[in-house]
Amino acid sequence: MADTPSAQQNSASVLSMPNLSDLETADLGSSEHSPISGDALPESPYLDSPEEQPYFTYSYYTERRHESHGAPTLTHPCRTQAPTDWRMKERLKTVSVALVICLNIGVDPPDVVKTNPCAKMECWVDPFSLPPPRALESIGRNLQQQYEVWQPRSRYRLSLDPSIEETKRLCLSLRRNAREERILFHYNGHGVPKPTPGGEIWVFNRNYTQYIPISIYDIQTWLGSPCIYVYDCSNAGNILQSFNRFAEQRDTEALRQAEVNGASNNGAPPTPYVPMRDCIQLAACGPNEILPMNPELPADIFTCCLTTPIEIGLRWFVSNNPLLTNITPDMIMKIPGRLNDRRTPLGELNWIFTAITDTIAWIVLPHDLFKTLFRQDLMVAAMFRNFLLADRIMRSYHCTPQSSPSLPPTHQHPMWEAWDLAADMCLSQLPDLLAQEENGTAVEYQSSTFFADQLTAFEVWLTKGAISREPPEQLPIVLQVLLSQAHRLRALMLLSKFLDLGPWAVNLALSVGIFPYVLKLLQSPAGDLKSVLVFIWAKILAVDRSCQNDLLKDNGFTYFLSILVSHTGMPLIPNISEHRAMCAFILSVFCHNFRSGQQACLRSDLLPSLSLYLVDPDPLLRQWSCICLGKMWQGYSEAKRTAVSENVHEKLAPLLLDHVAEVRAAALFAFGTLLDEIEGGDPVITVDVGTNIGISILVATSDASHLVRNELVVTLSHYVQHYHSKFVNCALEMIEDDRKRFTEDVRSQPNGRRSASLAGIDWRSTQSQFKSPSHNSIYGCIWKVLLALTVDPFEGIARKAIRIVDQIHLKLARSHSLELPLHGPGAVLDGLQAPSPLPLSRSSTIYQSSAAKESRATLKRSTSFVHYLTGRGASSENLPGELNGSANLAQGPASSGTNPPPSPWLTAASNLLVAGERRSRAGAETPPPSSHSRPGSRAPSPVPGSGADALRNLLENPSFEIDTVSLESEFFEWSCESFAEPQIRMRERDDAGSDSFNERQWRKQRNDKVVAANLPFYETSGTRKFEECIKMITTEQPPTLLRFHQFEQHLAYVDERNIVSVYDWEENVKLSSFSNKNPAGSRITSLRFINEEDYSLLFVGSSEGVVRIYRNYEEKRKYELATSWRALTDLFPESSGPGLISDWQQHTGLLSISGESKFIRIWDAYRETCVRDISTQTGQPVTSLASNRQNPFLVIAGFNDGAIRLYDRRQSGTDCLVHTISDHRQRILSTIFHHPSEQLISASASGEVRLWDLRSTGATAVLEGAGASDMSAFAVHEQAPLIVRGSASHTMCVQNIEGQILSQIRYHEGYILGQKPGAINHIDFHPHSLVFAASAAGTNSISIYGSELRAQ
Repeated sequence: MADTPSAQQNSASVLSMPNLSDLETADLGSSEHSPISGDALPESPYLDSPEEQPYFTYSYYTERRHESHGAPTLTHPCRTQAPTDWRMKERLKTVSVALVICLNIGVDPPDVVKTNPCAKMECWVDPFSLPPPRALESIGRNLQQQYEVWQPRSRYRLSLDPSIEETKRLCLSLRRNAREERILFHYNGHGVPKPTPGGEIWVFNRNYTQYIPISIYDIQTWLGSPCIYVYDCSNAGNILQSFNRFAEQRDTEALRQAEVNGASNNGAPPTPYVPMRDCIQLAACGPNEILPMNPELPADIFTCCLTTPIEIGLRWFVSNNPLLTNITPDMIMKIPGRLNDRRTPLGELNWIFTAITDTIAWIVLPHDLFKTLFRQDLMVAAMFRNFLLADRIMRSYHCTPQSSPSLPPTHQHPMWEAWDLAADMCLSQLPDLLAQEENGTAVEYQSSTFFADQLTAFEVWLTKGAISREPPEQLPIVLQVLLSQAHRLRALMLLSKFLDLGPWAVNLALSVGIFPYVLKLLQSPAGDLKSVLVFIWAKILAVDRSCQNDLLKDNGFTYFLSILVSHTGMPLIPNISEHRAMCAFILSVFCHNFRSGQQACLRSDLLPSLSLYLVDPDPLLRQWSCICLGKMWQGYSEAKRTAVSENVHEKLAPLLLDHVAEVRAAALFAFGTLLDEIEGGDPVITVDVGTNIGISILVATSDASHLVRNELVVTLSHYVQHYHSKFVNCALEMIEDDRKRFTEDVRSQPNGRRSASLAGIDWRSTQSQFKSPSHNSIYGCIWKVLLALTVDPFEGIARKAIRIVDQIHLKLARSHSLELPLHGPGAVLDGLQAPSPLPLSRSSTIYQSSAAKESRATLKRSTSFVHYLTGRGASSENLPGELNGSANLAQGPASSGTNPPPSPWLTAASNLLVAGERRSRAGAETPPPSSHSRPGSRAPSPVPGSGADALRNLLENPSFEIDTVSLESEFFEWSCESFAEPQIRMRERDDAGSDSFNERQWRKQRNDKVVAANLPFYETSGTRKFEECIKMITTEQPPTLLRFHQFEQHLAYVDERNIVSVYDWEENVKLSSFSNKNPAGSRITSLRFINEEDYSLLFVGSSEGVVRIYRNYEEKRKYELATSWRALTDLFPESSGPGLISDWQQHTGLLSISGESKFIRIWDAYRETCVRDISTQTGQPVTSLASNRQNPFLVIAGFNDGAIRLYDRRQSGTDCLVHTISDHRQRILSTIFHHPSEQLISASASGEVRLWDLRSTGATAVLEGAGASDMSAFAVHEQAPLIVRGSASHTMCVQNIEGQILSQIRYHEGYILGQKPGAINHIDFHPHSLVFAASAAGTNSISIYGSELRAQ
């Protein structure tokens, strides 16, 4: 039972929220949330034991393919939340560093009064401990070494106490060598006057007798852009503000000059200019602030924060923590380890510091600014991380560091507390660690729990706070944790759960810089990472496909290819098929419009491996194997040639009968890409291969899934394009055939009965003496299928088929080699003056068993390019308001009448013809042919300026091009959307606590209350009166069908115009009304609700054999077509017979369909395929269908001759007919299996009502009642022992199943004045309440009657 939808829901509830201890083996792609929700339903998924009963029943026709109609959704999160610009378009490097140090040791600047004692350490060197020259060199050397920690490959130039000339030479030299790369200019002005408000800094003259000012404007001129400026001096804000002012002036002038040069260069490329605003500045303090002089601090505390953050950070922490009295500054400078070794105390602290500062910046900065400052340049990223520490430390000493671009204050961010905790844990172990080094005592360093704690916090956020779209603070920390092998798997698992939240989460992860890490991990041989890395990459590629070159570089794609190709030595991965499906998806994206990727996959023998997975039990793997094959050979002749040589097309053919609709559509997608145009016209597909493919794909013609039929039309368009000349011949031969038929038809009719158009052809005939041999060829069969698809009940499918047919007709009209006349005897365009289009009516043909077999047509193919070019569409009915037009259907059925909507591809031609016809009407009006014309007479030739002349001129115009026949498939894009949706966690409607889940829970509780409220009345209802008219609903037109909803207060009815309306019958309020858009002459003959316990849908069946299922049917202007298909292909729309008769089994998802047909067709709602055709073994039409819930294999059918036949759908052939009941002598009105009494109740038009025990022969009871001789309607209550019969004399009789008459009701008594009703045409009992609704012919009303026991 694990394959049932209900069982899948139960399994998903276990997999959706795995415990942390189970993360390594959790199912990352549970079948419930995979693009295909699971395997097919078995024959009878009805569960008997209470333990197996799901909390909610499965809802059919609510899958993603029904909501989006198989087309990419513009509002899908993967499009509305488009990928952020996370890649660095230009990665800059800081290649040169100028360290300008102006100390003049021993001489204090004149404008600074220093305290005594005063801060004096420069780069951790006491300048007074050495002679001034040596001290200056030592300070410069230390500063260079401190910078080299962050960027060791840069070129460093020291300038110690420089003059203005030396400074200029240094700057010009650095820019000349750096070219367009970045330069760092570090200025230490502790030994010179403070910068002026005008932006002047100070250096020395050659003799050190004067301070010489240099304008920052000159520095800009010498260094250019891009640059980093570090100002470590008092009043440093003056430099920053002046720099920005000068930069704005320069950029404005450069822009103006560029406009002038652009006008005078005559198209020459402009001189490149890097804006000065791209320069970065870090200033130690504001314009009027003095650097701290605390003797316990270094004098260059700002430089220390930027270059040695760990040492200064720990010193500051100790100075502010009175409990750490055993830690001295000298001990801090001796912390064991190296900065780049995360296993040592110093390296771990640096690792934690990096994670914390990255996190703070990512939270407080805009995305673009974070990317520029923290991901573009390693030196810039290090400087700004350390600047955040400087902001925290220096603010405590009343200095406000400044930067350009400016950053918001971060000194009080709560993440600093995590840094303090990590520092405290390290420093508490420092004395023992130092003693170990001195004494050799073995002391093991206890690593910090910082990363483990942050991962736990991230997990809590995912569990409790994931409904919020605020970025979690721990995401940058997760990125840092990926560097640690000990925490890597856990971090990846949590990251995968985060990415599963949706495209917004993927964008956040990419913006924080996760991509280089997961790309590097593809080189890891660790088997335990494979499943989670596959999932993460699938999530990334579902949102951003720009990673193809990254996967090709260093052969990263082979990581996923190895999982598909290799079958031995694989790590133990749970649900390996689903992970292989994700690998197939990844490689599909890798090959999408990327020839290098296709070539790499072909060389790696991916094609034979995918062929093996076409028979895998997992439908998701089957689907994506097909898609990956299609993407691998799309537009790539070498791959197609390999596929044909290995007979891959033959392996795809069985998937067209797969029980999962997405797999069938994927197989068609693969066929379509195999047939699409090859560059250079390389003939890869031979005639034999093409014939085999054509025979294979025609099996999808009768598919109930619009997703499959839509892909079928696209595939057929490629087939037609591939063999377009063959189809042009087929179209011509069919026109000639119809013309000959018409001629023979006219000759066989007496004078005066000739039809004015070709619409009078007997389109039901199945044989023609004029049939061309091509009619039985594969091309003729496909052409007929295309004609049938032009009247598909799904508008989008019909439009595509119309485009293909119209393009072939245009090619036919343009083909001079065929010498097709536009006028004269046998002209194609003579029909332009007639009210009907060209005679293209044909039977719907399905190619079966390699032979063409014509079936009785369901609709005339009354659509042609001439029809659209002349704009002669059948006008829609004069319907009120919302009923006109498309009625807001997202994807609706064909337009009203027999003609689908106009073809949008021929708009220009249509405009020309409309203008021509207007001129024709303004001039000599040409009357249509008379209906009394002599046999053989022809319509008069069109006058000049008519539509035919306009079309002729259009076709003769060489500038008028005919578009390609091929259509572009959207199936790949639609399928990719599923990977952008949650895969791990439950769907919202299954997630306890969500709004959708609460709605479902409320509905279930409401349903239970409805059942419980009515249950006590059933036992005694058979003895109480049932005649009170409790409601009267006035309708616009006479109703013909009625249906109560089990639990909602909905009463749906159909009127004579095929308008479906829904009322709240308790409140007597009309909820919605819409047209079913039946073709002319057809009518609605079946109406019912499905999924009544949960997401209710409205089922509408029409006499032309089409089924339409609507969702949101009760909401005005929001109702949509969930699905539609032609359930029967041999019904006559104009027939007055029973039309389409249906029976629905909610617990099995099986839909039985029949009518004026020789078959009862069983459709599986879950598979959306016909699972059985049961021969009725009689020529009589079926008038009623019923089923037994306890025995779902039994199909009960009532016939027009009064017979009742019982079929067992498990049996084959004629053995399926297990019993025939012939007691009735007239048409069976209804057959209903009454479950409470376990009896079959049948009623015939003669008024007989019989009760049957199917375990015995003969009727157990025959019920007599008033008006029995002219019974026109009949109904049985599902739970109570009640029946009601309606008569042609507008009376109704309510009885119990024992035959006792409870009430007799005349339909019009006291309610309808002045309007005499006709026969009672329909009665429907409410499934639970003791009420029934009735309608009568000729009355615009519905009467609802209730029992005196009815629950209020």
